[in-house]
Amino acid sequence: MSEYKHIDMGYLNDLALGSNDFIIEMLESFRATTPKSIQTMKDCVNNNDWKKIGGLAHKLKTSYSFMGMDNMVTLSKTLQDLGMAGENTTEIPNMINEMDEAYFKAEVELLIELNKLRND
Repeated sequence: MSEYKHIDMGYLNDLALGSNDFIIEMLESFRATTPKSIQTMKDCVNNNDWKKIGGLAHKLKTSYSFMGMDNMVTLSKTLQDLGMAGENTTEIPNMINEMDEAYFKAEVELLIELNKLRND
């Protein structure tokens, strides 16, 4: 059972093979790129650039899997499929907002984990 509500460090810990530096690097990368990708997707909605949204969602899918955010992996996959197909585009803005809210909630836990790792 994860000690967190929004992230699960299990997969990343397994992947790191005991390297806190690797985990720190992955968490920092996730924190640096995810909000920018979400903002870019929001901007793409205004331009009806659905394929770009699909491509960004595809990239985020992997990042979310590293963070154990399975619900966001599923949402990213759906967003990817809708964006690439240009289908049900009226649903896309709400999905991006849901992703943004999930990141905001997870960020607190990411910071706690980073602080723990840096103090080990």
